[in-house]
Amino acid sequence: MEPRVLVVSLFAPYSVNFDAGPKTPSSGGGASSVHERQLGRSGSTGRSAVWNGRRSSMHRTHTTPLGRHAEPHSRRRSTFSINAVKLAPISRNSSKTSDGGNTTSPCDKPGAYLTPCNEGDGADPAEASNEGVAAADTSRISDKPGPSQLAYSIEEAAGAHMPSPNTLDFTRKLNIDQMREKQERKTGAGKHGRLLHNKLTKAEPDAAEVRQTPPGGWYGSALATGADSTLASNIAAAVNDNGGGNMTPGPQIGTQLPKEPQTTLTAATAVETDDPFTVEHLNVGNIGLFNAVNASLDLFAERVWIGELGITTDGWSEERKTAVSNRLLDEFETLPVFVSDTEFEGHYSRFSKQLIWPAFHYIMPEMPQWHGWEKSAYEAALATCERFADRIVDIYRDGDIIWVNDYHLMLLPKLIRERLPGAKIGFFLHIPFPSSEIFRCLHVRKELLEGILGADVVGLQTFSYKRHLIQTAKRVLGVTGSPSGLTLDRGHVVVGQYAMGLDPVGVEGKWSNAAVGELIEFLNEKYAGKYLLVGRDKLDHVKGVRQKLLGYECFLEANPEFAGKTVLTQIALTTAEHNELQVQVMDVVNRINSKFGNIEHQPVVFFHKDIPYSQYLALLSAADAMVITSLRDGMNLTSHEYVICQREKKSPLVLSEFVGTYGSFNGGALGVNPMDTRAIAQAIKDALVMSDEEKLARWNLLHRQVLTNSASSFVSSFISDIESAHAEAEQH
Repeated sequence: MEPRVLVVSLFAPYSVNFDAGPKTPSSGGGASSVHERQLGRSGSTGRSAVWNGRRSSMHRTHTTPLGRHAEPHSRRRSTFSINAVKLAPISRNSSKTSDGGNTTSPCDKPGAYLTPCNEGDGADPAEASNEGVAAADTSRISDKPGPSQLAYSIEEAAGAHMPSPNTLDFTRKLNIDQMREKQERKTGAGKHGRLLHNKLTKAEPDAAEVRQTPPGGWYGSALATGADSTLASNIAAAVNDNGGGNMTPGPQIGTQLPKEPQTTLTAATAVETDDPFTVEHLNVGNIGLFNAVNASLDLFAERVWIGELGITTDGWSEERKTAVSNRLLDEFETLPVFVSDTEFEGHYSRFSKQLIWPAFHYIMPEMPQWHGWEKSAYEAALATCERFADRIVDIYRDGDIIWVNDYHLMLLPKLIRERLPGAKIGFFLHIPFPSSEIFRCLHVRKELLEGILGADVVGLQTFSYKRHLIQTAKRVLGVTGSPSGLTLDRGHVVVGQYAMGLDPVGVEGKWSNAAVGELIEFLNEKYAGKYLLVGRDKLDHVKGVRQKLLGYECFLEANPEFAGKTVLTQIALTTAEHNELQVQVMDVVNRINSKFGNIEHQPVVFFHKDIPYSQYLALLSAADAMVITSLRDGMNLTSHEYVICQREKKSPLVLSEFVGTYGSFNGGALGVNPMDTRAIAQAIKDALVMSDEEKLARWNLLHRQVLTNSASSFVSSFISDIESAHAEAEQH
């Protein structure tokens, strides 16, 4: 029987808004009201700054060395509501009807997709797709789609903020009832039987007993997206060639609201609040994880998200907290954790962003500019993790799998183990794990290691990160290590390597939209006779944007014949930090355009903001090469999206050797040392002059790995290892 999985991350995928009513974008509500309520917050910690834009604006970026009283981060997150509809991918050849008229594209519907695709990190970064943005912007020019609309869309609307939110209407899986019936047939229990079983088997039933979710959950099995059936067969073939694996593709979001509540926190009557509120999607946090889990729903009987709401809750009454918790758990399978502003500031802004994040990316935090070293920062982090642990205990039932995610919660597995000694616990780190020479410099090195080793399985993205953790634990804790993991007093902890991917079928379906095809045609016409290079990165130190531009400048200087016919389109996702880096990057951009540009040609097109997802996919498809020069990164899923979008053109990928994805691509990418500008310049030239035969051979290698290391295979292997490791530990 499939397990129930508690997916724990710092931020839950949903939040609430007590200020917004059911307003349409034109009524003055929506995105503007969300930002207004963000700006209205100014707590005792002084965190009044606001992240602009989407997930890319703040997730996993380390903090500039500002003091607590300088300009620390705001806790308010950009959120939005959507009206989701069921969409099937449309062939680009079907954009015209038989009588010559235009059909309606799914991308013409604002908010048609919510598709954050990249992690992590590593997301990182995943995108909340906004094909509707392009349609909304182009509609200002004419009612008929054409090159003029597309020109406006790609040149002027690029980087536009999220469309104003509508009243929330998140949809759920269409086959909820079938999934529930499937689980009931397995267990032989109906709804009332399950409730009775839960009541009888609970250790200490009381008035505050939690009613459990039906085994089917409120999600059904994976919904067919209508994507190219050839892709599905390619995935199966890739799995067979690589030793099998569970490759159950699924959509990222495409579901319908349940007609019944899932669960309530109190067995008595539901608590009401006089303050109306709407539920919004929290478009920050680990969206790569969100997509991976949603692409693997048929692997679970149920799954519950557990995380912080990203808004201040200090002034909330217990009645309000209970009402919010009940609704989120009933309708969105989300259990919120309420963290005070003081704890959040110390944990997130100082301990996580000014200590762990930079150190794990080989940037040693300096005292006294960086405040992650302070005792109060660690105490705030510990207090936050204790709140998470207590919340998990509230909802836990025997047999649950607790999946803790990322560096913010490294202290949490040990706290859960102390409260639930027999629980199945897994921890996955979505960023690099540094070498022992770096990690041993941290003043809380022992606490961090003991924290994550409270899990049955510790997952990392690459073999080198796995080796670093085992060696570090042996040196710091004095435990026994082996290639499979570490042996502690309580037993063996499995340390595994798990390559996180994306949902190929979901991305393929969006790439197949007619609107994306029109954008590709426009870009091909616009850059006819020129080479188009593409990059998309956060504008922070570890993403290597400045190094990429310096390498491109070196390429133009060494190859003047390419100076007038090569364009680098760089999308630099906005962050609230690193103003100094932004100035340095713009200096290089201006220098390149001044030196090699003229009235007819601009060598660098620089967007210091994100663009709608349809335009992003079109850029990836039209590119002659993509350049990723991260100084240190996890599984950069932007490269995976690029490979999928290059099904027709099969252009090369220039990839930093310090990206987690590089090793898994098995030589398909052109590897570079991002600190060597001459190497970057040479790799760009090699990509542009590469023969068609070599392009095809390299792309086939890349494509096979993208299909094999998918989101569903990642989730399946990790969950399965947690169960097997726990069973083995119980035997010993």
